[in-house]
Amino acid sequence: MRRAIICHALLLLLFLGLVLTTDPYDASAVGQGPPAGSRGQGRASAAQVGTVMALLATFQEAGALPPESSPEANRLIKALIQFQAAFMKSQDQAVSDVLTRALSAKLGPDAPTAVQAFRTSGWTSESLEALVDYLTGNQPWEQGTFEQGLRAYHVGRQDFELLARVFVAARRDLHQRGQDLHQVYRARRLEMPGARKSVMSDR
Repeated sequence: MRRAIICHALLLLLFLGLVLTTDPYDASAVGQGPPAGSRGQGRASAAQVGTVMALLATFQEAGALPPESSPEANRLIKALIQFQAAFMKSQDQAVSDVLTRALSAKLGPDAPTAVQAFRTSGWTSESLEALVDYLTGNQPWEQGTFEQGLRAYHVGRQDFELLARVFVAARRDLHQRGQDLHQVYRARRLEMPGARKSVMSDR
């Protein structure tokens, strides 16, 4: 079952051409540059693809994934890809501030290193947890500027709320079985593309 959902995710990544992971504008718009607030373009690295696949495998192991090929499953995969892109690449101040504040709330003085690691390699389970916990309070959403900054990446509040629900369910269900979500993620991450570089960045 894990192999099936990972293959499904990989197919969707390929369908998106891995362009949406770093290019928030329509790739078919030949001759048009990226909108203000993006750091540039390029295909996703193996590490960036691997982090998404490892999170999906973690959710699968917890039994928290929506049914394979369902609209919710596709939305979840897109949310992981596009929120990773937004927090890695966006130069919108509201988006950058949310990442910095979320990691600061969770990691304290280690946050600057974690922010830099995220912008190099993308998700870890800890960075996703920090954003889920921080955004649960809703304040950044209510201000409006944060969600406006996400529009270039084709995601919004409802997409993140789906991602947060799945993450929280996975964390809870693994804990009830005596497992730690972060340990499961690290084990799954070693099986995915770009593992060595990403694992080194996590340390």
